[in-house]
Amino acid sequence: MTMRVFAGIAGLVALLMVSSACRSDGGGSVVEKVKYDFGIGEKPEGYESFSDRVMTRLDAVGKTEMKRMNVENRYGDIQFEDEQGLQGKYYKQVKEYESHQALEAVPVSRGSQGERGYVGYVQYSFRIKQGERFSTRTEAEAAPANIRTDVTGKETYRYSFGPGGTWDGAPGEKTSR
Repeated sequence: MTMRVFAGIAGLVALLMVSSACRSDGGGSVVEKVKYDFGIGEKPEGYESFSDRVMTRLDAVGKTEMKRMNVENRYGDIQFEDEQGLQGKYYKQVKEYESHQALEAVPVSRGSQGERGYVGYVQYSFRIKQGERFSTRTEAEAAPANIRTDVTGKETYRYSFGPGGTWDGAPGEKTSR
C-alpha cells in the first residue's frame, strides 16, 4: 500500500508541475502567442510577431526602393507621336514613383532544407511625365521630362526577408497582385 501512496503522490506532484508550467502569465503565454500567429486567437498585450516586424520594416524598404526606381527610370523612354502620316515628333516619357504603401508580410518556407523567411509586398503609385516635342530623337533625349500628365498607375513588388525579418537589399520582383 505504501508503494501506491508514493506513486499517487509522485503523480500528483508531476501533474502540478505540468499545470504550473502551462499556466497563463497574463496574456503573453506561449499558447496564446501561437494561437495569434495562426489567426485563431487575440493578440496578447505587448506581443510583436515576426510578420509585424517585417511590416514595420517594409516602410523603409519602400522608401529605399522608390528612390532606386526613380534613379533607374530618370532617363525614361523616347516615344514618337505621329502627326499626319509620316511626320511626327519625339518626346521623352518617364515613370516617376510618388508614394508607396506596405501591403502584407507573409511567412514562407523555402525548400527541403527547412530554410524559412518572409515575403513582403509593397505597392507603389506612379505618374507618367513627358518632355517637350522635338523633331529629332537626340533633342528629345537631352530634354527633361517635366510635364505632368494625368496618366497614373500602381505596381506591386515582392521582397524577400530572412528568418529574422531582415531584408537582403535585393530589388523587388514585380507581381500581378
